[in-house]
Amino acid sequence: MAFDIRDEDDPHNNEFEEYEEVKQAERPKFYRRRKFWMFCIPSTIVIVVVVVVLILYVIMPKIAQGLMNKATINFSQIDITNPSPTSMDIVMQGGMEHTGPFHAEISFPGTVDVSWNGIQLGTTEIPGTSSASGGHGSLNLQSSFSVTNSSAFAEFSSYMLNAESFVWHLEGKINVKALGRTIKNLNLKKDITVNAFNGMTGVAIQKFSLPGDDPNGEGIIVEIDTALTNPSAIQMYMGSLTLAISYKDTLVGYVTSNNLTLVRGSQTLSLKGVLIPQNTTEGLADTSELMSNYIGNFVSNTTATGYEVKPDGINSVDWLSAAIKDLKLTVPLQSPEPLQLIKSLNLGALGLVFTPSTAYEPVTTSTGVLANYTLPDGFDFKIQFTQVANSFTLSRNNVPIANLNSSYNPSTSNMEAGTLTFDLAATPLIVPEESHEAFQEFNRDLTTGSDLPFNVVGKASVYANTSIGIVNLVNIPFNASTELSGLQSLANPAPTITSLQVASGTSTSLTMDITVVIVNPSSISLNAGDIVLDLVYSGVRMGTVTMPNLAIIPGANSVNATSTIDPAASPEGLELLSLYTSGTGASVSIVGTSRSTAVDSLTLAFGALDIGSQIPGLQAKLLVGASLTVLDTTVVNGMAQTVVTVNNPFVPPMTILSIDSKITYNGVSVGTVVSTFSSPPVIPGIGQGAITASLAMNTNTEDLVTLIRTQAVKNGLNTDAFDGLISIMQGGNPSSSLFNGFNVGDFVVKAMAGLSVDITMTTTVKLGDYQVTIPYTQTGVPTDTDQSILKLVPLVGTPIAQMLVEQAALTFDSIDILSPSETSFQTDIVGAITNTGPLDAQIQFPNIVTISYSGKTLGSLAMPTVNAIAGKGADLNLTAVTFTVLDAEAFADFNVFAVNNEKFEWTVSSFGLVVNAMGVSLPGVNMTKTVTLDGFNKLPGLQLMSYIITNIDDQGLHMAISASISNPSTIGMTIPTSTFNTVFHGKVLGPAVAEGLTLVPHGTSSFALNATIAAGNGDLTPYLTGIFQNAVSGVSTELNAQGESAPGVSWLDAAIKALNLQTSLPPLSEPPIESVSIDAMSMDFTCDTCVWAPTVISIITAKTNLPFANGAPIVQLSQHVNILDQNGQIVGTLNTPYASANASSNMVTTSTPSEPLTIADGSHEIFESFIGDLNAATTYQLGLNGTSDSILDLGVLGQIEIKGIKLDVQSPLDGLQGLKSINFLAPLGIDSVEIGTSAYIRMKCLVNIINPSKLTLNIGNLTMNAGLDYTESGYFGQVSINNLELVPGNNAYLAVALLDVNLPETMTFVMSVLGGSTEAVPMYVYPSSDSTSNPALSAGLKDLQSVVYIPPFFQVPDATPPYSNSSWKITFLSSTLEDSLVEMTATFQNPYLNTVLNFEDAVVDQTEFAAPLSTIGIMDPGTQQTINTFDFLNNFQYSLNSGESKVVTFKVKIDPGDGNPALMSRASVERMVEASKSGSLSMAVNLYPVFAFGSDPTRNTADWSSSNYYSTVPLETGSDFSLFLDWYDKYYPSTAASVVSTTVSSVPSATAVSTTTPSPVPTPTTTSSSAASPDPSPAPSSVPTPATSVVS
Repeated sequence: MAFDIRDEDDPHNNEFEEYEEVKQAERPKFYRRRKFWMFCIPSTIVIVVVVVVLILYVIMPKIAQGLMNKATINFSQIDITNPSPTSMDIVMQGGMEHTGPFHAEISFPGTVDVSWNGIQLGTTEIPGTSSASGGHGSLNLQSSFSVTNSSAFAEFSSYMLNAESFVWHLEGKINVKALGRTIKNLNLKKDITVNAFNGMTGVAIQKFSLPGDDPNGEGIIVEIDTALTNPSAIQMYMGSLTLAISYKDTLVGYVTSNNLTLVRGSQTLSLKGVLIPQNTTEGLADTSELMSNYIGNFVSNTTATGYEVKPDGINSVDWLSAAIKDLKLTVPLQSPEPLQLIKSLNLGALGLVFTPSTAYEPVTTSTGVLANYTLPDGFDFKIQFTQVANSFTLSRNNVPIANLNSSYNPSTSNMEAGTLTFDLAATPLIVPEESHEAFQEFNRDLTTGSDLPFNVVGKASVYANTSIGIVNLVNIPFNASTELSGLQSLANPAPTITSLQVASGTSTSLTMDITVVIVNPSSISLNAGDIVLDLVYSGVRMGTVTMPNLAIIPGANSVNATSTIDPAASPEGLELLSLYTSGTGASVSIVGTSRSTAVDSLTLAFGALDIGSQIPGLQAKLLVGASLTVLDTTVVNGMAQTVVTVNNPFVPPMTILSIDSKITYNGVSVGTVVSTFSSPPVIPGIGQGAITASLAMNTNTEDLVTLIRTQAVKNGLNTDAFDGLISIMQGGNPSSSLFNGFNVGDFVVKAMAGLSVDITMTTTVKLGDYQVTIPYTQTGVPTDTDQSILKLVPLVGTPIAQMLVEQAALTFDSIDILSPSETSFQTDIVGAITNTGPLDAQIQFPNIVTISYSGKTLGSLAMPTVNAIAGKGADLNLTAVTFTVLDAEAFADFNVFAVNNEKFEWTVSSFGLVVNAMGVSLPGVNMTKTVTLDGFNKLPGLQLMSYIITNIDDQGLHMAISASISNPSTIGMTIPTSTFNTVFHGKVLGPAVAEGLTLVPHGTSSFALNATIAAGNGDLTPYLTGIFQNAVSGVSTELNAQGESAPGVSWLDAAIKALNLQTSLPPLSEPPIESVSIDAMSMDFTCDTCVWAPTVISIITAKTNLPFANGAPIVQLSQHVNILDQNGQIVGTLNTPYASANASSNMVTTSTPSEPLTIADGSHEIFESFIGDLNAATTYQLGLNGTSDSILDLGVLGQIEIKGIKLDVQSPLDGLQGLKSINFLAPLGIDSVEIGTSAYIRMKCLVNIINPSKLTLNIGNLTMNAGLDYTESGYFGQVSINNLELVPGNNAYLAVALLDVNLPETMTFVMSVLGGSTEAVPMYVYPSSDSTSNPALSAGLKDLQSVVYIPPFFQVPDATPPYSNSSWKITFLSSTLEDSLVEMTATFQNPYLNTVLNFEDAVVDQTEFAAPLSTIGIMDPGTQQTINTFDFLNNFQYSLNSGESKVVTFKVKIDPGDGNPALMSRASVERMVEASKSGSLSMAVNLYPVFAFGSDPTRNTADWSSSNYYSTVPLETGSDFSLFLDWYDKYYPSTAASVVSTTVSSVPSATAVSTTTPSPVPTPTTTSSSAASPDPSPAPSSVPTPATSVVS
């Protein structure tokens, strides 16, 4: 065990707790006497040798055994490998605590006995050594363990597997090597508690699979991944571990894990084995239940029992196997989720038999039911399903419809395909009463739909053949979506009526016999009884269709039906009859009704039928032919004559009562025949007859041209010339050469030969007794013509010119409005007139062109003559056309509409156009064109690109905005001045003015906006806050630009006012805070809460990217940031309240108030590393991540608060550079102290710690280890600095070093300082574990290493004297004879660099300090000896900064010879007085003042004697010095009398006087002002004991 003779618990940090009891030496400057060193050094050597011998050979073994007894051992890791019946290899790692502070090496020389519950288990030999230091150590032991009691070890192993912990008792011997000394055969007796396996509860199966059958026929292969947690410190190699798996009372199989190491903590065991065949009813039942539960997602608690373990895979170890067999694990087996093995279900060929009595229990059969199933992942063993039973519910949309329960039916399965097939025997489909309506809807949708999806939810049970036996898997849940192919209303394909015959006619109806073929597209067979449906045409019921005893099977079904209709009862009936008689046929619907069936459950189904079908047309024609004769009056009244031959195809006779017909040719009207017969002609059945009637002809030019041209083509004529004319009429572009030699009359006569026309008529007839007006149409009726047809040629006058104009298209590509005024403007127009035809033409506009909108004329312009090119048209490129505004109000309304809408239409009109073409002039042409143009559509393309706040004044906040606008309109314009109101969330912020805004037709233009957020517009604070908040948050600010005015033009002003533009102010493109520099930072580690929350004050300057031209007016800042270390890890959080900020340009500076830097619980190590890195770094990259809040002063608009300004920057921070620069400034004394029974040398000096950073760190009291180097072996004491607050630059502080005289390193160091070296001696300082009262700071400074160079003899060469050598002056006062006080004047200076010196007392209190009284000695000119003449008094103080001096006048008391006139004779005084007449005497100053540094209240003293600085000090004297002799005679009259009676013949010999020999080193003592005072009486023969002091 490691131990330390200084302090068992803490080697360095509490050495001075007894410091208040130390006695101060009564005699000062003991070390200035040579005899002290002659005595001290040999004595010290002898004492040290004796003490060392006692310690090494007597005390240390006892201390070591005691520490060994107190020490504790714990094992965190025990690894067991290579177990055998008698041994195993074991590796143990752990720790030792309470081992003492010194480094020690530990070894085990012999065997160690290991016992449990008082029974020896075995022995082990532990080679190697372990080490400990600082009160703790680590163990890393590797050994072989010999089992000496197998049965006990088996019992222990079983206990270890099932218990929470166990206790091993170790006994043996131990060797300890410490301080270079080996102590052998110490007794080792330790109880060690080790966490055991605790039954390894909480076993969970992560994977369960049955990948196949065992190839050896042993059953089904099983693979299991089991999550297992070992809470023990023990890790054991088991090799091959086999577990027996059982469920209930049935052994279901064995699983084995090979090459198994049971590790600490969590692990996954991969187990493989087999499920064994079951030969008993109970075994099969339990196995079936286990498998059914797994499929159904039910928990089955299986038991895993240790079966055997074979570490080498072959042989078992008895003690380990016995222990394993006592291990029983409860392992819940459950599938991860309910397994849906049945993925889909096809009900096959379904048959439903309905009767009125079984409407809700139809008998259901099906063949070829097919279920698709999938075994779970990892389940690939062979399984054959031999029987299946089902119990399921049909449902749709989660609504139950019907239930079906079947018993076991034979089945076949195909494992590769994943299918299960069976037939469903006749089973009633039971519909609960509450599901009747749903069942009706189901039947309806099944009847009318094509594919009817529904859900089949239930459970299946199967018998299956497997390699472990026939298992009965019950209640296998399934939820399958399936579908039935519906009857599709028996309309896909539509029923085909193969025959239809009008059988008879009565006075009320016609009766028809029908044969129809109905195709059933589904796999469903349906027996439905008698069905009566409605015959519907065009939505109107015509009558009924009756289908007796309807039975539908899949495929085509021929059905005989009868239909009774009354077509005269409705127009639709007449139309149906007309289509039939004209041979066209008609589409009809056979529609179900609520009365269509007597089966209640099929009412909705057949009621929903709407079957489309086609009634075939009558094949025989009613009209045989006709003839046409043009009369002389036809051109005048349009009347001609025709003769028509009629055919009757019906069985009953047809009587023709009237005719109303239209005759067309290719859809173009030829004429009409309207006639009522007074003597109706009767057409016999299957007979013909002629009818003569007048024909009203169609003389329309285009219709006649169409008739002629079509007939010409039909008759094989060359129609090129005529086609040229037609194409002109139709917009064609023929060649003019086509018309050379063309004879129109000859062409027409030849063309009209063989004319066939279409006749559509309405005729009133009687079919038998049923009278009906029949609409009838017949095409291709042969019609004869003769030469009378030429009488129509003059009607073919051609308004070709009008057609050319009408077919032409007018378009405008762009219209630019220039120089707008109230009544007119100039415009540039780009457009085209297209589609002017195939002829070159000149179009003249004798009259003005007017522009109209919405029925109102807007204005007019003059149109020049346009020359149209054949096939191209004419381009319009008009410039400087004057547009005259005719209706300013209407024009304003138009502009308002145009700016707010996507499109608008203009009507462009002119009359009396003249078209010159084909060599003729065609006047009287009129033009009216509707032109669609693109509107401005609210100008959605306004984009604010960027902005800058140019100024804030009494008017408000002014912004210069760069913008662009996209104009979607055909119209463009230049607006001289336009003003908009900026609106944000309904609040008008102020005006925005654009000068010379140009809207480019279908283009984009850029412009500038000068916007003002105006003052005097109410409280704008929330709106300004929102705008700025959005800007810094990366969010666009949605704005409205509401048009305000466009002065000077009323219609343009109206348009601008109608605009309400949507746009947005973009966010900042750059981070709002670009960078942050830390100008200064102060951290306080001394407060009670500063361990993990040091307070921080900082001065920071941020560079911003806010949009202010003259700098962001930030007046206050707060921050909420994470402080990140150089690796980006969070050190802590800092939240500072608002503090004043100063902005200049884009830089903002603030000084944050004192707030804690809060270190999160998880960031303690990061914080400690942060302090360490900051201490070591030259430049440290500090991360700041978080947000900042700011107050902006917007002048007349007030102040706004912007929160959450993102901050994510790296800020370089000057590091402490390891505080390598610690300079020795001045010695403040060296003495000795005793602490308890130990002696220490105390050295005090003024040091300067140079802080190269901008950090101010309030550390408080700092204690550092000191040594010859930075190692433990070089340690010799500690250095303390109180109330340390490091500021940037120089930091002068009192440092107190206490050096342990019992350490040889101390003597090495001291002797080097006091004469062993001519160079400065390095004192290496480094932190202890609690160098400060702040543990976090101490941990952070753990790597701090510095060095202080102590000058030889503890003196600084060329040190600054505390006073000047040429400024001393003495003045004897008139009061001196009374009070013995004289006045001294001297110039004092601060001898200590980088400090503020507070001079408090000139004379020490010897109860406080072991220092002599301060005196001034005058040199006797006769004897050349200095005699103490004056005593300093405590009557003056002063303060001096570093390098400062000050003239001080004070009084001293005459005390010649220290009050002993024998030491200063009157002759000496006389000689001094005589010598003073020269104006100067030589003197010695023996000054031991009391002073403090800066704000540190600690009082110090030092030897300021002049002999340390000067060989002699001149004292300026005056004539008043002669009063010294008067004073002497007054206070020593006897001496004066002897002078009167004695003649002085010579200078008397001076009596020996007390002189002060300068000490080799100053002897200051620093104490606190509250220190206790010892007896100041000197101790003549003893070593001075220092005054009681407190070093903290």
